[in-house]
Amino acid sequence: MNNHKAKMKDVADLAGVSIKTVSRVLNNEPHVQEKLRTQVRDAVTKLGYVPSQSARSLRGNKSYDINLICHAAGGDYISVIQFGAVIACQKLGYQLSLSLLEGFEEASFETIKSSFESILRHHKPDGIMLVAPYAGDEKIGFVLEELGIPVVRIGPVELLNQGILVEIDDYKASIELTQHLVKLGHKKIGFVRGVENQRSTHVRYSGFCVAMNAAGLTVDPDLVAEGEFSFQSGYDAGLKLLAKDNRPTAIFASNDDMAAGVVTAANMQGLNVPNDLSVVGFDDAAVAVRMRPELTTIRQPLQELGQIAIETLVDSLTNNSINGPQRIVLDYEFVLRGTTAQISRETITH
Repeated sequence: MNNHKAKMKDVADLAGVSIKTVSRVLNNEPHVQEKLRTQVRDAVTKLGYVPSQSARSLRGNKSYDINLICHAAGGDYISVIQFGAVIACQKLGYQLSLSLLEGFEEASFETIKSSFESILRHHKPDGIMLVAPYAGDEKIGFVLEELGIPVVRIGPVELLNQGILVEIDDYKASIELTQHLVKLGHKKIGFVRGVENQRSTHVRYSGFCVAMNAAGLTVDPDLVAEGEFSFQSGYDAGLKLLAKDNRPTAIFASNDDMAAGVVTAANMQGLNVPNDLSVVGFDDAAVAVRMRPELTTIRQPLQELGQIAIETLVDSLTNNSINGPQRIVLDYEFVLRGTTAQISRETITH
């Protein structure tokens, strides 16, 4: 049947249920037998039925829209999360809309509130999805709480406000990365920080320091460099660290783009990675397998983070179950590739 002509009655007839049951399934309402849900979804798929978003909005006073707040320099991290969110929205009968927010760091509470009021008027979203750096911003958190809009955040952030947080354990992952370098014999380990207004920068550095101290090693402040989660900042940090008389034998970069910059800086200095310098990153972004050698890193399940975030938010909207902060922690994976190696005798005597 042509998907433009299929109606809810057609779905009900094919599934052998009432129109009301079809409506309840499409709206993800609770207390519907799983067998009936399956029958309705199979019928929807077979008929190619597409519910009218405007009709659903009028009936249920919902827009069936989730608004993702983005910034211009999102890169692969946000793109993959967004892809996961789109998949979940399509599966659940929602739309994912995007809004751009820039310059929030210097903005006043009232300016931020005005920006979100404009978003709410334009999109009328049922909920908001926040990723770094917005997910951890206190002013944004209090604005959304005051406006009463349900929120899902992708961490790591301090969940001070009501809402849902989906994240991995960045602290534990950073400890594991550092322990890997220590086990390879490295003692002079440098660290490249990320953007200072993002909690991931501080959590990853904290994990690094704890693992170093646990191994009886000292974190040398002279081997800690600033970064901005960008390739260029990693390159600049790499040149700075590798120019030192006591240059590190390994460097932990707070994300993969910066790690790629560090490797490039090492190559420019005539150093071989991993024989002269071991490098680790974080995220397992696309660059991790495009660079040579490929990068040892922590794999965040970015697509799954986006999917779980939307699924949890929609479930809470459907069941009206947001009563307080909710934290969901997904598994990460340590990925061993070619940028790390046992420290060589020549490197030790450098």
